[in-house]
Amino acid sequence: MSSRFLKSNGLLDPGHMMRTLGIHSIPTLDIHEPDALRHTRAVSTASGPKSVRLEFVEDGVGLYCAEADTRGLDELEVVVRAWLDLDSDLTPMQGHFARDPLLGPLVRSRPWLRLVGYLNGFEAAATTILGQQVSLAAGRTFGGRFVGAYGNDGPDGLRLFPTPEAVVEHGVDVLRETIGLTKSRAATLFAMAESFDARNFSGAAGIPLDRTELLALRGVGPWTADYLQMRGRSDPDAFVPGDLVARRALNRITEREASRLAESWAPYRSYAMVHLWASDPLAPVSTDSPKPGASDNRGRPGLQPG
Repeated sequence: MSSRFLKSNGLLDPGHMMRTLGIHSIPTLDIHEPDALRHTRAVSTASGPKSVRLEFVEDGVGLYCAEADTRGLDELEVVVRAWLDLDSDLTPMQGHFARDPLLGPLVRSRPWLRLVGYLNGFEAAATTILGQQVSLAAGRTFGGRFVGAYGNDGPDGLRLFPTPEAVVEHGVDVLRETIGLTKSRAATLFAMAESFDARNFSGAAGIPLDRTELLALRGVGPWTADYLQMRGRSDPDAFVPGDLVARRALNRITEREASRLAESWAPYRSYAMVHLWASDPLAPVSTDSPKPGASDNRGRPGLQPG
């Protein structure tokens, strides 16, 4: 077993990081062990997929992989560091929020919350769509069906997240029937897959569509576009003013008021979102986007961070 300790820039919050990973855990895609602060996932590398076990402590992450040599560990380290936001220096963010009447106490209470992203940009987009307007459990069920139907076998019994090409190849009707989606949601997911595939998406982190391009897809509204800007693109200054949990933490202000308030939080608005989500006692496992008919008709995303 090859291993390496990935020391973070400053500390991290193992409990919050595990909670975020657990919310996004999908059957067969990963193995989540919160009591052990351990998470296992298949990670694609230049030499093929590797089963990677991560163990979390306050000053970094232990990385374990049976199949990786030194070069393989080097590649895995780059991927995992970006995924878990280990290299970000949070000191400027902490100082920026120190005197803010709302965020100051939140940041002082939990100063090391990081912006956990996604290993795969298409995974970010697809799971966000699959979790729309359904419970957390239903979102995981849809995610498991999607991975089971379109993903490939990986190491140690894990699956690899589906490629956009695999979705496009089988057509939208097969997608709807196989996963059990509504016609409109299947169409949105299929359109997203087509857009990724048209850009020759390689399975890397990041979203190859900007916010304007996302909003041009039928069924994608402002909440989804903003959320993917934040967690799919790992933009430290993205903000999701339509998010109901964030607005609840802000005394239920309007979307316009939230957007205006957040202007003073630049250039760390994504970290403000993370702290607002983490502070909400009524959302132990997920956040809410606006209900249908509001500014984003995406409804409740079942797989979002709390």
